[in-house]
Amino acid sequence: MKIAFLTSIYPAHAEKIYKENPSLKNKSSDEQMEFIRWHALSSYVRWFELLEQRGYKICIFNCCLPKVEFAWAKENKFITKSKNPVMEIGKEKIKCFKPDIIYCFAPTLYISNGYLDELLGEFTLKPKTIAWYGANVGDENIFNCVDFTLSNSKHLVKKLCAKGNKAYFLQHSFDPIILEHIKVPDFRKKRMGFFGNIDVSTIDFEIRTKTLERLAANSEIFDLFGQIETPTIKETIKFNLLKYRQITAHMMENICENNKIKKWAQEKNMPPSPWKYSRKFVHKIKKPKFGKEMFQELVHYLIAFNFHNQHTGNYACNMRLFEATGLGCALLTDNKSDIGQYFENGKEILTYNCVDDAIEKMEFLLNNQSFAHEMGKLGQNKCIESHNTPNIINILCQYFQKIVLI
Repeated sequence: MKIAFLTSIYPAHAEKIYKENPSLKNKSSDEQMEFIRWHALSSYVRWFELLEQRGYKICIFNCCLPKVEFAWAKENKFITKSKNPVMEIGKEKIKCFKPDIIYCFAPTLYISNGYLDELLGEFTLKPKTIAWYGANVGDENIFNCVDFTLSNSKHLVKKLCAKGNKAYFLQHSFDPIILEHIKVPDFRKKRMGFFGNIDVSTIDFEIRTKTLERLAANSEIFDLFGQIETPTIKETIKFNLLKYRQITAHMMENICENNKIKKWAQEKNMPPSPWKYSRKFVHKIKKPKFGKEMFQELVHYLIAFNFHNQHTGNYACNMRLFEATGLGCALLTDNKSDIGQYFENGKEILTYNCVDDAIEKMEFLLNNQSFAHEMGKLGQNKCIESHNTPNIINILCQYFQKIVLI
């Protein structure tokens, strides 16, 4: 069976890999992909390898890696003609491969814009289609165009099934091979670390970000890594000048009878602050880390903090559950209805129910480090034994067999 994967990578991560390895762009498309595979380390690192071991033939297109795709076009003497050459190369690449199944990992990149429909139009006998649904995609009707959808969230699976879509559950995992590609320290930092999205622009992450801000304010041994939006120098200066004018006008309004001064004096007439978060919180946040670099940093922490976004409902499902435990960190995570199906609370992981509870549990773990070390070991054993990538690939293969019968 032949599977074509439509994949993605954080553009900032891809840019960093090429910047740190300038000769990479001169290598073949396969060599570039192999290099990126082990630097963009994740639970997916051996997906394609494990599938090939099971007899599947694999083709990968990643629109976020134009240097890889242009190298493929050169190797296959394909000359682009459109204004979007990378996507054109993807069509040619997959059309030549003649897949039985097209698996779309990034629906917002390949389905929302009509690309998958255009791609399917290249085939007389159309391949079966699978989409992955993890992050918020906005309009869930985009999944109407695929044969079925896989998701790590039972909540999202239920939502799609209620709408008449075929949707199935496939949990995230941890690949033990990751431990062979990083240096595991003899001693861990007696600190707690968080790695992930930090923003308040969507309800999905707003609650999490406010929780992180509270935790950071209550502990000097909590490190955060992530991308955070901050105002430009121009925006900051403009707001500060307007604030200075407002304060000055407020001091003068009872002395000087002037309508403009009275208007400037009113705080309600001030524009909203360009700072969405407190400056103290922003200054605590370290630059985001991805892939191998993220794993190498996370493995040094005694405690890993986790908070699901709101979009996936009251179910334990995100990747950090398995990455943190797989690395042997003591995981402090938000309590979900099915968390006990993955780890034993109080023994293999520790859960919290609200911000105050999280602060209390964080302090408990930091004050009881032998317990935290033991919990990290037990959580790691459970993760590697039960939630490993080869096990998940076996389930994925069952879905591949299922879809060809539809």
